[in-house]
Amino acid sequence: MENMKLHIVTPEGNAFSGDVRSVIVRTTEGDVGILKNHTNFVAAIAYGMLKITDPDGNARIAACMNGFVSVEAAQVRIIATTFEFADDLDIARATRAKEESEARLSEASLTDEERELAQSRRLRAENRIRVYELNQ
Repeated sequence: MENMKLHIVTPEGNAFSGDVRSVIVRTTEGDVGILKNHTNFVAAIAYGMLKITDPDGNARIAACMNGFVSVEAAQVRIIATTFEFADDLDIARATRAKEESEARLSEASLTDEERELAQSRRLRAENRIRVYELNQ
């Protein structure tokens, strides 16, 4: 199977760059599998898991949230607000963040903006926990 280039960037900088056999990413329209020679493509990324298979066939998963994926000329580019490999996730921190956001959401006095922020934090924490558990 042929390889392609994958570049992942976040606001913190370059998260991953290298040759891969395949990429599976959760878009707002569902999961998309990408192999070399995939048609040109652009999509918004949702909260979910990203799976990279390296040239040797080894798979690695990550929590990937919000951003865009583009495929052009045998290159995949991902710009995400959050990208964390499962083996780098701090499960205790994610669990605390989920609990704190759920407690915040139970408050009756939240503004719409505060409620949206708490919901976003809960979704990020739940995604991290789910990806961490899949990696175990």
